[in-house]
Amino acid sequence: MNFVSLKVLHSKTLLKNCFFSFLNFDIKFYRQVHKRRLNIFIVKRSCKSTLLPRTRCCQHLPNSFFSTVFYLGAAEMANKSSEGLPLKHVLSKLHAFASPALAESWDNVGLLVEPVTPRPIANILLTNDLTEAVMQEALELSTDLIISYHPPIFIPLKSVTTKTWKERLIATCLENRVALYSPHTSWDVVKDGVNDWLARAFDNEKVTPLMPHINLDPNSSLRVDVSVPSTLNRVSILQALHDRTTQADRELVHYNVLPSSENMVSLTCSESFKHLLSDMFPKTSHGSSGDLIGVSKYEGIPVAGHGTGRLCVLKKPISILEAVERVKKHIGIPYVRLALASDKDQDALISTVALCPGSGTSVLKGVKADLWLTGEMFHHDVLDAVHKGTHVILCNHSDSERGFLTSFADTLTKLLDSKVSVKLSLSDCDPLKTV
Repeated sequence: MNFVSLKVLHSKTLLKNCFFSFLNFDIKFYRQVHKRRLNIFIVKRSCKSTLLPRTRCCQHLPNSFFSTVFYLGAAEMANKSSEGLPLKHVLSKLHAFASPALAESWDNVGLLVEPVTPRPIANILLTNDLTEAVMQEALELSTDLIISYHPPIFIPLKSVTTKTWKERLIATCLENRVALYSPHTSWDVVKDGVNDWLARAFDNEKVTPLMPHINLDPNSSLRVDVSVPSTLNRVSILQALHDRTTQADRELVHYNVLPSSENMVSLTCSESFKHLLSDMFPKTSHGSSGDLIGVSKYEGIPVAGHGTGRLCVLKKPISILEAVERVKKHIGIPYVRLALASDKDQDALISTVALCPGSGTSVLKGVKADLWLTGEMFHHDVLDAVHKGTHVILCNHSDSERGFLTSFADTLTKLLDSKVSVKLSLSDCDPLKTV
């Protein structure tokens, strides 16, 4: 019998939902364990479940010390090698919920760490921030994929060593073959994402994005609106558009027909397509087809319900004190910071709320609303808001975002047909506390 050393990973909950098994302690077993990354606890047969300390290794012990090993592991991991879904499949479901293309241009979203050797995703851990405490929790839960709302890699890394805590996180993911995904602002922008979750703190009549997300066609720089003469109809114009361009033209000079009214044909196209337009549409009694064509710069199409921030119109006015209580209950925190508008008291009624999870200064600035709700703002921006008649509620940066993960855990479980275990991190919390 060959003896090998095993690093002990000590779970905080040892006996809950666990199973027991005696296995021969040999090289084959070790390789199996190493491949599955199971939590291993080695005990003396003669002792009563004496677990080795979590930081101690079993090296340099004589072979005779153990005849068998007794190991604990989560019951759901008994057949882990045959469980789970491919990483690409999980990513496709994440993208179906919120495409990375929705994210702000400055953001760093998507798959940030990918194991070289593919393995099934059986356990997913959701966290608002990936800290070293959350990383340790992920290892103890045998996590295959960490979804961190905030991207752990934002400022580019010049090295992956153990010098800084950010580098250690990435090194640990690589060493333990843990994939890392960050959605960040794509979850802010998407309909039913973080912004809409925060808006549900109130009983709303209407909720609209403060900054609508614009769907831009990368192949289009112009918008062309063609009036349909009374002697024709929209279908005939579209047919003419198709008939008078060859397949080669359509591939070379891209165009895309937009939704429009019956007496208008709207399309987007590149500059190279513009010179063909006057020949595509029939002349009328009023002159050339050019008289019917309006060309403007293509600004994109707003995507319904998608965008940054939200403006909430309440079904009925409520006091600012009731608004505070609603926010605390919805987010699950005991305290918020409140700045009352000048010349207003706590009984003042509000009927509109502008909100932005996280740091909302740039989004909320200039927005007319009775109340601004966000995680954090600069001091002088708060002063400016209250002097312009707007109340401000601040509830810590990550506390204004984290609660969304609870509802998303259920959403992701359904998207993955309950074939993957999705857990919320218990170590994840805002670093700021009111004391």
